[in-house]
Amino acid sequence: MYESKSKPLASGKEFGKRIIFHVLAAFILVVVALAIGVAGHVYFDDMKLARALIASITLTSGLGLSILPETTPGQLFASLYGIFSGYVYIATSSIVIAPILHRLLHKFHLDE
Repeated sequence: MYESKSKPLASGKEFGKRIIFHVLAAFILVVVALAIGVAGHVYFDDMKLARALIASITLTSGLGLSILPETTPGQLFASLYGIFSGYVYIATSSIVIAPILHRLLHKFHLDE
């Protein structure tokens, strides 16, 4: 996917396409994580769809619980989903930053 250090630096247009692809991949990951959260809140805590979406968005964005689950299975799901959301945050950040760091490191190798 990326050029090796023996190849020339990718053009600006190719780099832009790579950034768009990575941002899109991160967006898809967040949407899938939100779908899991909504489904879990609806199933385990009998939340309505809108409340489940709000609860999932606040957990995924790192704001914490905005709506406290009322049932024990709902509380257990919310705690596990909170841990999962932390990993989703790390993964999406890494996906978006990876091409930028690669280009920067590749540029340092070209200077040598």
